[in-house]
Amino acid sequence: MTFTPATPSRLDHDGVLRRHFVVIATARYDDPNYPNLPGVTKEVEDLRAWLCDQERLGNRAFQVPDGLAHLADNPTEEQIRAALRRPQQPWSDADAAVVFVTGHGETADGSHWLVLRDSDRASLPTSALRTSDLVRWLLATGVQHLMLIVDACFAASTMADVARFDVDLPKNWLVLPSAMKGEQASVGALSGAIARAVEKLRGGEGAKYGIGARYFTVEQFLETVQEFVGSGQRITPLHGSQTSGPHLCLPNPHFAEPSVAHTQPRRQELALPTRDLETHWGPRSRGVVHADSPGWLFTGRAELMRELIRITTDAPRTTLISGAAGCGKSAVLARLVTLSDPDFLAAYPEQVGLIPAELRPRSEAVDVAVLATGKWAYEIFGQILEALAVPKARASTWDTSSLDERMDAWTDWLTWRERPVTIVLDGLDEAHDPYTVISTLTRLTSGPNSGRARLLIGVRSPGGPDDPYLDPQSSTAAGRGRPLADEAQVRLAANRLRIDDDPWWRREDLRDYAASVLRNTPGSAYTHDHHDQVDQIAQILADKAGHSFLIARIAAASLADRRQPTPATDPAWLAAVDDGVLGVFRNDLYRCFPAAHDRERAVVLLRAVAFAYGRGLPWGNVWPLVANAVADTHATYGDADIAWLLGSPMAAYLVTDREDDATVYRLFHDTLRYTLRERSHELLHAPT
Repeated sequence: MTFTPATPSRLDHDGVLRRHFVVIATARYDDPNYPNLPGVTKEVEDLRAWLCDQERLGNRAFQVPDGLAHLADNPTEEQIRAALRRPQQPWSDADAAVVFVTGHGETADGSHWLVLRDSDRASLPTSALRTSDLVRWLLATGVQHLMLIVDACFAASTMADVARFDVDLPKNWLVLPSAMKGEQASVGALSGAIARAVEKLRGGEGAKYGIGARYFTVEQFLETVQEFVGSGQRITPLHGSQTSGPHLCLPNPHFAEPSVAHTQPRRQELALPTRDLETHWGPRSRGVVHADSPGWLFTGRAELMRELIRITTDAPRTTLISGAAGCGKSAVLARLVTLSDPDFLAAYPEQVGLIPAELRPRSEAVDVAVLATGKWAYEIFGQILEALAVPKARASTWDTSSLDERMDAWTDWLTWRERPVTIVLDGLDEAHDPYTVISTLTRLTSGPNSGRARLLIGVRSPGGPDDPYLDPQSSTAAGRGRPLADEAQVRLAANRLRIDDDPWWRREDLRDYAASVLRNTPGSAYTHDHHDQVDQIAQILADKAGHSFLIARIAAASLADRRQPTPATDPAWLAAVDDGVLGVFRNDLYRCFPAAHDRERAVVLLRAVAFAYGRGLPWGNVWPLVANAVADTHATYGDADIAWLLGSPMAAYLVTDREDDATVYRLFHDTLRYTLRERSHELLHAPT
C-alpha cells in the first residue's frame, strides 16, 4: 500500500491530518474449541466513548473510517486484508490511528495467530490471521502515530515475529499485547482493564494528570491500566514501542486552556486570568453591552495605567507599586504585562483595538515578568537571566553559578544591549527573605548597570489586621526598623505609587468594577432587568469594601452565581461584607456547601494549596499528601476528594497554570492564602 504525504496547511494543532479508530473484533466462533465472547461489544463501546467524544475532545476526537465499521463484527481474513491494504481512503504519514483487536489468539508454527469466526484450530495457518501480517499492513500505511491493542491470548508472542522485520517500528507507535510470551491471559482481560482505566481517566480523578496537557503520557496510561489488570499479569509494550511522554493516541478529555491568558513564557507568570477576559469581552461578543459598561478588564485605573505606561518609556529607574491587600496592585501590573505581550496582541487584535491608545503599552514594553512568591533571591535572579537568554559566564548552568558570576553575566549582557531592559516583579513581600531580594535588586540597577535597567516592583504595604504584608513572627522581620515597603523604597531609591491613596485611588473604580462583575459574569442572576439593583449593590460594596477590589470581587461573583438575585438589604450578605475577606469567603463557602463535613473537606483541600508557592501546587501525588498533612482531623483525602472540589463552585477560587509540564493550582489572591493558612477555623464557624 502506498501513501501520500499530508499537505501542511491541512494539519491541525498537533500536526495531525486525520484520526482513525478501527476495531477488529471477533465475538462468535464456528469452531467449538473457541467459546463465544459476548463481552466484546461493551469494551468496544467504552473505548469509542473515550476516543470518539467530539464534545470533549474537539479536533482530537477519532472517527471510524468509511468502509471499516464492519471489522468490529466478526470479520473474515479477506475483509481485514482488503480494508487495511486497499482502504477507500488511504492513510497518510500525518494520520493517527488506534487499532483495537480483540478475540481468541493461538500460537502455531512459531507465530501468533488471531482466531477468526471461521478459523479451524486444526489448521490455523490456513484459516487464521497471522498477527505480524496485521502489523506489516499497518506499517505499509505510513501512519506514524499509532496505538495497537491486541487483546488475545499469547499476543506477546508477536514480539518474536516483529523482531524479524527489516525495519523498526515507528518511534511513535505504542503496541500493547495482552500477555507476556508464554502467558495465557484471560480472554478480554486487557480490554476489560483498559475499559476500567478509561472510565477512571475520563472521570474526575483523571484530571490528576493535568488539565493543561492535551494528551496523557504513555506512563500515565499504562499505570492506570495496570491497576485493573489481574495479579500475575503485566502490561508491557511491544519492543520498539514509545514508552514515555505524551502520545497523540491518548487524548486527555480534561484538557482545558490555562486559566491565565496565553503569553510568551517570559511574561506568563503575571498574565491576566482568562476569567477576567471572559467577563469583559464575553458580553460584547454576545451582544450584551450596557450603556454604562465599564472600561477594559480592571475597571477604571485609567490615570494609573497612563502613569505605568509613561514609566516604561521614561528614563530607567525603579518604581514601587504599593498598596493594601486587594487594592488591585497585582491586577494593574498584570494588565500592563499582558498588553505588552506580542503573542497576546496577535491573538486578540480586534478586542485590543477597542482599548484607547493611551491605555495600551507598546509591544514588549515589559521584557520579563516574575512572581516572587515563595522564591529566594537567587531563584528570582536566575529566572530573569534565563528568560532574557543572558549568556552564561564560566558556568554550565545558572543553578551552579555564584551570585557574582550571575552579576558579571548580567552586566556584560546589559552593556551590549541596545535599549534598557524592563522587569516587572510582583509579590516582593511574599518572597523568601524579601530583604535579600531587595539587596540583589539593588545590584541589578547600580554601578555599571545604572540607567540600563528599569524595575517595576509590586509590594504590599500595611493595611490593617487582614493585610499581612510580612509575618511579624518571621525571622526576616526581626530587628527591622521600618515596614518592608518603606525599606524597599529607601534602599532602591525608588519612586513610589501608593495606589490605594490619592491621586491614584478612586472610589468609583471599585463601584464600577462590582457592577461589571454582577452584569457580565456568564449566567449571572443579574440581567438587564435588574439595573437598579445592580447599582444599589455596587454602591454598598464601594462603601463597605474599603480599598479592596478582592472583597468586591468575591461578594459580587457570589451574588452573580446564585439562582435568584439577592436583595441589597439582605442582612446575612451585609454582615458578610462587613467581615471583609473572611466574611465574604465564609459566606460563599456556606452557600456552596450546606453540610459541615463538605465545608471542612473544601477548606482542607484549599488550605493545602495555600501552602504552595510560585505558580502553584501540582495534583499528582502531591496535593493529597499536603492536604493530609495540614488536616486537623483523622480524615484522609485523596484524588476523589480533589476531583469533587474541582467540580464545585469553589474551584473558581483557584487559578490553573503550567510548570515543568505539569498542571499546578494556586489561589487567585494572596489574601485568600493567608486567610486559609491562619484563619481556617474561623471559616468553619458561622458568625454569631
